[in-house]
Amino acid sequence: MGLTVNTIKTEVVCQWSADIPSTPPAFTAAGEQLSVVPSFRYLGSILSEDNTIDNEVQNRIKQASAAFGRLRRRVFQNKNLHLRTKVCVYQAICITTLLYSCEAWVTYSRHIRALEQFHIRCLQRILGITWRDRVPHSEVLSKTNCRSIEATITQHQLRWLGHVVRMPSNRLPRRRSAGGQKKRYKDQLKTALKKCKVRPEALEDVAADQVLQNCSTDPTEDWDVTHDVEAL
Repeated sequence: MGLTVNTIKTEVVCQWSADIPSTPPAFTAAGEQLSVVPSFRYLGSILSEDNTIDNEVQNRIKQASAAFGRLRRRVFQNKNLHLRTKVCVYQAICITTLLYSCEAWVTYSRHIRALEQFHIRCLQRILGITWRDRVPHSEVLSKTNCRSIEATITQHQLRWLGHVVRMPSNRLPRRRSAGGQKKRYKDQLKTALKKCKVRPEALEDVAADQVLQNCSTDPTEDWDVTHDVEAL
């Protein structure tokens, strides 16, 4: 095909399942052995050999924190800007950076907790308050009219799921995390559907009609989900 592989820049990540030994095989190109690494960046995301998103979540927080820092003095601490403007900039730049590719994430409570902590900390700085003010997180979300990170991730995943369901069968993407009793992407979606009270057997009809209402837009409500979040 005329493709020349740069063996210096090419790396290999071996993602193991529970029943495969952890000794990495040797990969060669043009007679040279390629280096095997525990993780590397691909299309803006970090792929790890343990099939988790731990490194990816930390990287997303780091990237979003850098974006927030660049705008902190000019936007978020600017007293001439309305709170709504600051929140819109935060949502458009920091949240999109923080949750990049979250549609395909398989999250555990530790991931949600780390993302929520960063989210609340940023909103507190926008509001000009600290933890010493003892303002509840629900009130912080209410004042800024923002959703929790868990609600936002669920919204994005359901929207992506509806898009996938409407695809022709020959284009249906499939994804499964390998390894023993690890949480699968399918399990993640089932949890999201349960939160939004959508029966799995009715999913195709709901996605085809695009009538699924999103989870609560009122951030003060418990994330049991009873109301509207955008359609699949």
